[in-house]
Amino acid sequence: MFETDRVRPRAIVGHVGRKGMRLALVGPAGGIDPGTTRFHDAAAITSLSGTISAFQREMALPPGPVRSAFAVAGLVRGDAISVTRTRWFLSRSGLAGMLGHAPVILNDFEAEAWALAARERPAGHPTTHVVAGATSGLGVAVLRRDPVRGVSVLATEAGHAAFAAPDAPLAALVAELFPGRRIVGAEELICASGLVTVYQAMARARGAAPRFASPEAITAAATRDPIAEAACETLATAFAAHLGNLVLCYGAWDGVIVAGGLGTALSPMFHRPRVAAAFAGISRHARQVAQVPIRFETMAEGELHGAAEALRAA
Repeated sequence: MFETDRVRPRAIVGHVGRKGMRLALVGPAGGIDPGTTRFHDAAAITSLSGTISAFQREMALPPGPVRSAFAVAGLVRGDAISVTRTRWFLSRSGLAGMLGHAPVILNDFEAEAWALAARERPAGHPTTHVVAGATSGLGVAVLRRDPVRGVSVLATEAGHAAFAAPDAPLAALVAELFPGRRIVGAEELICASGLVTVYQAMARARGAAPRFASPEAITAAATRDPIAEAACETLATAFAAHLGNLVLCYGAWDGVIVAGGLGTALSPMFHRPRVAAAFAGISRHARQVAQVPIRFETMAEGELHGAAEALRAA
């Protein structure tokens, strides 16, 4: 039996993505209560509301309204929110009726930004960072921190903005991969499946049979296989170019934070001249963009921690 509401506020946080749903209770300090996290595989989920109800019973939550926050892969607009690359929808009104309290629903990279804000000491002046990550898609959020106004996070769909190739070889590759397309969305190229597609195209161009079938295998082979190395450098170049544009668009002069496993795997490529040049770009502010720091962060269950932080701040 878990502690009662007199000791700990009743609150649930969750992350809904392509692979399944992760749920946890929020502890008295506002963070994830240790030992309460449960993962529900996509194949075993019949409905999101049913999974949440089963979690409530397992955690022995007493009757009454339950506060909640959910990080979702997708555009969090309107009442019925579609979870990207799944058959699921998350209903604001349905959750409010079931839990007795209006839920906080945020984009998954919005949650990542909240998680990062919670674990870092703020600067003594206002700062703006872009938080981005290439996973099964390309997520982008903007993290603003002000000593007076506090933390704010802007959820975006900037991963779906148009991609501009920074050099001729990448432009030629994009034309090959997307024939007849004048405009290509950044996420179509800069993602885990995009790395596989780039690698396969480079193998064909060299008359070689692809040796690796997953993004993990390709990034792991980058230090010993020249085609895998070229594919990783090419995807990092595309990613860096888009990040440089995001710095300009959002005024993120204090830094870019790259979250997620693929970004971390590609991080050694960001020291290469081609990738650095793509990040700086060719605008009149290229010198200033080149000086913007890029750092790579991995945070286990960042979406859950970010949902808890957003709920605390709500």
